[in-house]
Amino acid sequence: MRWVALTLLWAAALSAGPFREIEGTYDYFRARHVCEEKLGPGWRVPEIWELFALRGETGRFGEGKRYWSGNTLGEARVVKMVRHESEYFVMNREIPAFAFFLQDGDITPTPKHVKAHVICTRGPKTMPSSKGFERLKDGSVVDRRSDILWEPLGDKKRRNLKLTHIRAQEWCEARGMRLPTLDELYAIVDYNRVKPAVDTAIFGRMHNKYYWSDDDFGDEAAYVVGFAIGSVATSDRKNRSYFRCVKDLEE
Repeated sequence: MRWVALTLLWAAALSAGPFREIEGTYDYFRARHVCEEKLGPGWRVPEIWELFALRGETGRFGEGKRYWSGNTLGEARVVKMVRHESEYFVMNREIPAFAFFLQDGDITPTPKHVKAHVICTRGPKTMPSSKGFERLKDGSVVDRRSDILWEPLGDKKRRNLKLTHIRAQEWCEARGMRLPTLDELYAIVDYNRVKPAVDTAIFGRMHNKYYWSDDDFGDEAAYVVGFAIGSVATSDRKNRSYFRCVKDLEE
């Protein structure tokens, strides 16, 4: 069902504990410590995927604000292999960190000296995994997280196809499928991988570029997910981007 992915993201956010915004703006290094200093032991800056679950909650938090996550480019990708080296990515000023725009849902690499707002949470960190995905013999993927089936991309011509947003929607619909929602598309991002930031053993070869979601941003733009590093942005619907169709699983 289309809302399952959003429900899972929301549930992951709740499992991390309550969220509280603290006053002021901070650079990345200060932000990593200010939650515990202001609110007490156990409070921390959320992971980027935990923040994504708060997308659109401008009534609860500030509108038009940029918030720091605890993640940098590269940090999450080594934590499983060499845990102690993750501190290198945190402390290196040249490696950007992920920041999140609550209002429009953008996830962007941001220089660490930039001042941004901070939302704090407490509780164990959530970590996305590949559980719930099953690759079938034809290359399609059963996605139990979102209750959808991803089309196979084994054909090179199909894999390299780039269309405008409306043409991509029409292409999928002509085959009894649809574009994934932003939540469904973002749910397959794997921050333990880079270029592409997706498990290719399950989802096959995907480009290190932006892919269309079905979600509009105003009348002229739509959301895209970038699989080079797992970013989220908006793009003019007249632009041509890659896309991958999905089909709702029958209940």
